[in-house]
Amino acid sequence: MVNAIGDSLNVLRQNQTVSSSHTAPVAPVQQGPQPTRALPKHRLASYGRWASSTKEQHQVSASQVALQALQQASSSLSHIRQQLYRVIRSGSGEMSQQPLFQAEQERQRLSQIRPHYRGQLLLDHHFNLLSQTPAAPHAFVLRSVDLTVPKQRDERILVQLGQRSLHVTLAAGLDRQQLNKVLANALAPLGLNVELINGECLFKAPSSVWQQVQEGLLMMGEGQRLPAGELRNIHLDERFSLQDPREWGFKADSNLKQTLAKVTKTQQKIDAQIQGILATHAALLSQMQTSMATIQPQAELQLLAKFMQPQPFVYQLTSLMAQGNANRDQVTALLG
Repeated sequence: MVNAIGDSLNVLRQNQTVSSSHTAPVAPVQQGPQPTRALPKHRLASYGRWASSTKEQHQVSASQVALQALQQASSSLSHIRQQLYRVIRSGSGEMSQQPLFQAEQERQRLSQIRPHYRGQLLLDHHFNLLSQTPAAPHAFVLRSVDLTVPKQRDERILVQLGQRSLHVTLAAGLDRQQLNKVLANALAPLGLNVELINGECLFKAPSSVWQQVQEGLLMMGEGQRLPAGELRNIHLDERFSLQDPREWGFKADSNLKQTLAKVTKTQQKIDAQIQGILATHAALLSQMQTSMATIQPQAELQLLAKFMQPQPFVYQLTSLMAQGNANRDQVTALLG
């Protein structure tokens, strides 16, 4: 009987060994996407304050860069005015060559002032603050081409700027004003504005479109105002405003008094912008000082000190008792 029990145990062990060796592998449990938790309100508020503070810091830094550029331009304009005063007082002659040469050097420095911050231009070519006013457009005329000349036959012209192109029909018998209106309406989708000033067809383009215009303005006509056959690159002549240093003339035989008036007016505008930036900086500084003076962190510090004691368990237990609306005897009975 003992042998029979031993044989039975051996058979049982063998069956367990075989079954364990042929056990199928357990497939890994696939975990689904974890649900996203909403950020707490206090953390969202903290992120909002941080984003607002960072934006304001960038605005202040950009205004500081613009302020430095404007102060540099004002210094160059003061030097130009001094040189022009010398020439006007002394009159034209050999003694005027050196002051005019120095004034020309300062004008070239002015034309090169193009401050940027984080890839954004801060001043346009008229020294306008782009944070306050949009950039002044660039004015130009078509060299050797006048599209507002009245003709006896219709002319269909093709204008291509970059990847965009359009057709314009200049009807016969229209005068300059009427043709200018036709061109203005037709070229508006390309970002071009057309004006008739002193009998001259003047085009204006914003800075973004002006870059494409400089790369090439292609036109084709029917042989009346524009050559026919194929698109041709039309040469341009830029027109400068009175506030643009490139418009000022510093030749001895030119009207230096008019140039001096243009320089003075430009400097007055630049100085006004400098004062505006300084006033803004002073207001921000005063606001920061006021906010720092009104902060009263004593209550917060006392609350923080309470939880930084060597044995904060007493305060935690007191808080739990208050939340559970339990007294000391009830808590003692539960702990006992």
